[in-house]
Amino acid sequence: MRPKNRVAILLSKINTTQNKIVMKTMLLCLFLSISFAFVSEKTGWLEIDWKIIFIPALLVLQIIIIGTALKNRYKKH
Repeated sequence: MRPKNRVAILLSKINTTQNKIVMKTMLLCLFLSISFAFVSEKTGWLEIDWKIIFIPALLVLQIIIIGTALKNRYKKH
């Protein structure tokens, strides 16, 4: 039996509580990075290279992935 809507099935697998938390955390980190860079650029306090503005969000994602992997590895069955 073929699923009627593959996109709906894929989205239901992606749209979990854990994934929502990760996405909100990354968006918050990205928002804070952009806000800090914008304010720093306008005040002249710090000169920001806009090419590296996504690095904090990627670091947060890596920390979440590594933390989840370690938690799953040492989970008691």
